[in-house]
Amino acid sequence: MRLPCSESEFLERYWQQKPVLLPQALPNFDAPLSPEELAGLAMEPEVSSRMVTCSNGVWEKADGPFLATDFQKQGAWTLLVDKVDRWHEAVRALLGHVSFLPSWRFDDVMVSFAVDGAGVGPHFDRYDVFLLQGLGEREWHIGPRCDEHTPQMHTDGLSLIAEFEPAESYTLRRGDVLYVPPGVAHWGIARGECMTYSLGFRAPRISDLVARRADSVLERLAETTLLEDGYSVSTEARPGEITRAHVANALDAIANASDALDDRRWFGEVVTEQLSADDEAFESPAALQESPRVRLISANSVAWSAYSEHVEVFVKGETFLAPLTALESLMALCAGGSVSYIELSADHRELFDALLMQNAIEPG
Repeated sequence: MRLPCSESEFLERYWQQKPVLLPQALPNFDAPLSPEELAGLAMEPEVSSRMVTCSNGVWEKADGPFLATDFQKQGAWTLLVDKVDRWHEAVRALLGHVSFLPSWRFDDVMVSFAVDGAGVGPHFDRYDVFLLQGLGEREWHIGPRCDEHTPQMHTDGLSLIAEFEPAESYTLRRGDVLYVPPGVAHWGIARGECMTYSLGFRAPRISDLVARRADSVLERLAETTLLEDGYSVSTEARPGEITRAHVANALDAIANASDALDDRRWFGEVVTEQLSADDEAFESPAALQESPRVRLISANSVAWSAYSEHVEVFVKGETFLAPLTALESLMALCAGGSVSYIELSADHRELFDALLMQNAIEPG
């Protein structure tokens, strides 16, 4: 992806801070999907899709799968299909343009088609998104930063901003990209028929990280370990009083125990947990053996941490150990590539078994 600055400068100036237009980020972009192909995906029961319409100021949402007649309606309507990268190889390849970001942060590529004047209304998301224009033109209006206190209209499964005052507007054409960080209000309106590829990047909730780390520490903390008073008793307290020193001493004890007993695996487990269980399942390795190469089903389902003697591999929320010799294959898979089935299953059996056990690989 062609950026207006270096990748490091982009991360320092814009990432999770402010929107930025990336004109011709993918020059001569050849959209991998046609509107007809997208509609075909939306007709499949295993594919998550929805249609948003607006008539006389009333917004409505309908969930797929759809029929061919649903795409013949009049008025302003938008079709949105989630996780298209799971179903289309060329859409999956778009991730290579944002390889400077951690693959475990990636969520999915959502593809939308809109007729002239259509959109999904003013809203904000909880994730980072690169909005890549694939067909036609879409006008984007950028509003203020929002949070849970921002007034919203909750209607028919949609959460739209009640009062939207755009501060900036951009018209995106084929190959242009608009980056929008979490919490920034935006509203895209089609100027003629158009298609947009939304590359979304999710972040774990702090509450989940705190809970998982606490659970990890508690598994190793003996129930008989008691709080020692330490320096807190050097401060004279009045009868029944809990002093600041008492609380500080307890906080220090908790921090010390957490640091000493923390194996750090909880982070990798949280960020690779799947939010949905819609991966294809293979009944046996036979389906994999028919292909000379294999790849990950989901780009964000695997991550790793390297140590001096082994690699900790995190697969869909579980931890496995593999030798350092498996690192090259592991990195190739996490980069979205494929590896030899024979080499993976024979030379890196620990890694292969972990990926197979968690249903994380498919013929590639």
